[in-house]
Amino acid sequence: MTIPVVSRRNWERTRGICHFAMGTPIDAVDELAFRHQLEVIIDDADGYREAADENEEVNNDSSTTYCTHPDFEAIPDDPYRYVGVTDRESDHRPYVSEELVESLEETVKDERPSVPAERFDFDRNLSILLDEAERYYESLQCEILT
Repeated sequence: MTIPVVSRRNWERTRGICHFAMGTPIDAVDELAFRHQLEVIIDDADGYREAADENEEVNNDSSTTYCTHPDFEAIPDDPYRYVGVTDRESDHRPYVSEELVESLEETVKDERPSVPAERFDFDRNLSILLDEAERYYESLQCEILT
């Protein structure tokens, strides 16, 4: 097991992205440990960047047709919002397996091939993955407010 540093912002973003990926109430996400939330996000990552590009194209091509999340009601003028609450002043130190660290690096490489993921620390790689996932979910009218 590894104990990486995770910034407060990325901690809340992980929770929000997991909420979107699972399509369940936030209470269900809160029952999962951080490592399990991250596993959900990584398992859901099947080309966040490409899917966001496609959704944004659909969203920009028409004023009446837009992509939405199947589990949350939202429209471009009134997106579904997850409001992250930072409940502490220091960074988090969750337990994660070496396999999960490697899986995160591989997912970051898949999402952004030009990024040297193996040279970045855990929180930086997490931030890159969350940026791509957040962009994807924004294209489905879901926002994270932190």
